[in-house]
Amino acid sequence: MAYDTIRLKSPTMSREFIRAVEQKCILRSGIDMASGEMIYELHTGQLLGSWDARISVIPKYDDWIVDKNGTPQRHACEPYLMVEASVHKVMLGHNVYGGPTNFLESCRYLVNLIAKLLEVNLPIADVWTVHRVDVAHVYRLSKAACKQFFDTMQLVSFPRRQKKASKYDMAVHFPGKTTTVKFYHKGSEFQAHEPNRLRSFLRHMFRHIYGEDGNNFERVERKIKALQRLADNRLRVEVGINSPKLNYDFDKDPQVHELTDAYLEALHDKEIERILREGKQGMETVRTTDAVCTRLQNKYGRTAGNRLYGFWQSMCTAGSDKTGDRYTKPTFYRNRKLLEDAGVSWIGSDIVIVANDSLIHDFTPQRVDRRFCFSPARNRPEYQVSRDLMRLAA
Repeated sequence: MAYDTIRLKSPTMSREFIRAVEQKCILRSGIDMASGEMIYELHTGQLLGSWDARISVIPKYDDWIVDKNGTPQRHACEPYLMVEASVHKVMLGHNVYGGPTNFLESCRYLVNLIAKLLEVNLPIADVWTVHRVDVAHVYRLSKAACKQFFDTMQLVSFPRRQKKASKYDMAVHFPGKTTTVKFYHKGSEFQAHEPNRLRSFLRHMFRHIYGEDGNNFERVERKIKALQRLADNRLRVEVGINSPKLNYDFDKDPQVHELTDAYLEALHDKEIERILREGKQGMETVRTTDAVCTRLQNKYGRTAGNRLYGFWQSMCTAGSDKTGDRYTKPTFYRNRKLLEDAGVSWIGSDIVIVANDSLIHDFTPQRVDRRFCFSPARNRPEYQVSRDLMRLAA
C-alpha cells in the first residue's frame, strides 16, 4: 500500500500571513469574460522547478457552509490554505514503485516541505483537516496479463456509477461522490505522461550529483527506460477517498492525526470488493469451471448448486448487466450474493479465457494475491537526495 494524492486544509490564518504566502507564489486565474465569474483561481509557487507544479497551494477566503435548509453555500470566512499534491511524486519524483505507507508521516513531510520552500512557518500537519486521500495498491503483472485482466473487466458493472464509468483497453475508472476507483496499467500511463517531466527532474538531479558530466544525458535516458520497464509489469489499483466519505464516517472533516492507516486500507479493500464481488479478504476464491461447480454443490447441495452454476455461467459470458435483464431483481441479487458467500468469482474465469493458457486465471487485485507488491522498494543510494539539496541544485 502507498499514498498518492493528498488534499489538506490548514487551520485559519491571519490575512497578513496569507498575503505573505501569495507573494511567494504566482497567481494564475481564469475568468469567464461573459459573466465575470471566476472559473478557477490557482496559486502555485515555482518551488524546485517545473516538476513541482503538481504541488498546489491555494489561499482561500471563503468556504462551503450548510444553511438551515441543508443547502451548502459559499460564505466568507477567515483565510486558510488548501494544499494538494502527490506525496509519492514529491518524495521520489515518480510513483512507479516505493511510496509512503504512513499517512501521518506523509502529511507531515508535505506540510514541512511546503513551509521550507515558501520560507514560512505553517501549523503542524497533525491539526490540518483531510479532504482527499488516494490509496494505491500495485500488483506485478506483465503487460499481456494486464490486457487480459482489462478484457475481463469489461463485464464488470457498478450500477450506481455505471453512467459515469469509463472503460478503456488498459484502464477502468469508476468515479463517485464519496470514492473514486481506478484500475490502470502503469506502463501505459507512465509512457503517456511522465518521460518529459522526468527528463527535466533527472537532468537537474544528475547535474547535482555528477556535475556537468557529458554522460548525464545517457544516465537520464537509462533511468527513464528502467522505470518504463518496471511500469510495464505493474497493475495499479487506486481508491480515491473524497471529503464526503470522510465527513460521513467522522461526522466532520477529520484532522490528519485522526486518520489511521488501518482505516484507510480497510476502506480501500471494501471498495474493491464492492466492484469485484470477490468475497471477503482471505477467502480462497475459485473461478474455474470444475472448481466452481464443486464449490457450489458442496455448499448448497446438488440441485441448488447446479442452478447457481448456470447463473455463474451467464455472469461469465454475458456480464452482470445482461444477466440482470434475464432475471428478476430479487433473484439476481440473491444469486449474486450466494456466489459471493461461496467465494466464487466470474471475473477471469476459464469460460472466457482457457485457464491453462491464461496469464491471470488465478489473479485478483486484492492484498491476498501472491503478486501484490508489499516489500519495501530498493533505491540506489546515489538517488537519495534531499529536497533542500535539489532546490540548491535547481
